[in-house]
Formats: sequence, structure tokens, C-alpha cells
Amino acid sequence: MGDILVVDDDEVVRGLLAWLFEDAGYAVRQAGDGREALFELIQEAPDCMVLDLMMPDVDGQTVLRRRREEGLAPDTRVIILTAKDSRADAVYCWEQGADEFLQKPFDGERLIKLVGDLMSLSADQLRHRREVGLEEARRLDAIDAVFRNKA
Repeated sequence: MGDILVVDDDEVVRGLLAWLFEDAGYAVRQAGDGREALFELIQEAPDCMVLDLMMPDVDGQTVLRRRREEGLAPDTRVIILTAKDSRADAVYCWEQGADEFLQKPFDGERLIKLVGDLMSLSADQLRHRREVGLEEARRLDAIDAVFRNKA
């Protein structure tokens, strides 16, 4: 089926995600912070990475930026799974090559289906999906900005 790198500083969340993916037939590696995630991306690129943003020291946004800048694991699908709800964060993540931006709490079945869907896409389909996602995130961020300025 493929392998997934789960990156989250919360051991309980990381364990739950690992269990969900293993139960669905995926091989799972885990990283407890961004530094470990970058090491894993250098050692062997996973098919998919589920990445938290808020982690001490090296956060998820830094992992995304360094992945893009250094050309690490360019074919790895990236799902952001975070408690952050800022549209600006979503825009940044899409700009850095994320394939999906989901908020915690999450629906396990939806996440498993999303991983399968992402892994079934060709490089061209994935590139188009990223462009559409970025455009949508920018549009929602602009709408949010209008309402923030009126408040």
C-alpha cells in the first residue's frame, strides 16, 4: 500500500495515527519533532507524510520550507494535520507544497481515504490539486481579512 511518516510531538496523537494507518495496511514510521522528520526525509522518502505544525524547536512549517528548498522527498504527499486554524497558515503550507490542510480533531476514516486518494494521483494530477488548493486557501484568507478589518 505504501509507507507513511507520522510527525507529531504528541505521543498519543502519533500513536493513534500510527495505529489507524497500520490497521489500514500502511507501513508507518514516526517522528516526534521536525528534526527527526527531516532526518527521515533524507534517509528514505515516504510515500506520504502527515505533519503537525506546532512542535518545539523545528516546527512543521520549517519542515515544509526545508523540504522545498533542499528538494527533499519531492514525490512525498504531505498532509498537514494541525490544531491551527489560521487561513494564513494554510496558505503558507500550500505554497510550500502541502497537498492537504486538515484541522484537529480529525475523522480517522476520512484521513485514511484522503491518503489513499492522494497516493493514487499522478504527478500532474497532484500538481493541479496543489494549485487548486492554494487558490482556494488564498481566496478564503482574503475573505477572512475583509471581515477582520471590519471588526
